[in-house]
Amino acid sequence: MGYSIGELATIVGMTSHALRFYEKEGLVTPERKGKNRVYSEEDKLWIEFLLHMKETGMSIQDMKKYTKLRKQENPPIDELMAILLSHREKVKKQLLNYQKNLALIDKKIDVYRHETEEDQGEDLFDRFVAHYGESHETNELGK
Repeated sequence: MGYSIGELATIVGMTSHALRFYEKEGLVTPERKGKNRVYSEEDKLWIEFLLHMKETGMSIQDMKKYTKLRKQENPPIDELMAILLSHREKVKKQLLNYQKNLALIDKKIDVYRHETEEDQGEDLFDRFVAHYGESHETNELGK
């Protein structure tokens, strides 16, 4: 089955312009029928793979390098795997960073939930003044 550029763009969630960019960068090489591009099922699957790599932060340069290696008559599996292993480590670090940030967000949400449950009706400014007053009195007593 063959796909036009518009059909494939819709299926994979890209714009036609983005598909042309991928072609210009050598990431995909659709067949040509006259002036029309015809994308194969293999092209579709390859673009979907590239989109996953892009979503996880792989650079265009790394995608181009991977694509160039993959197109060789005897693709060097060790080099292809090295690119993926390197990218995997970057993704793992980013995931860890997201998990830390999510934990911080969850803590802040818990603080707000606790404050709203505990201090129903109390104004944030009133809480500040009450806290500041206690801190200020403690400091005065310590002198």
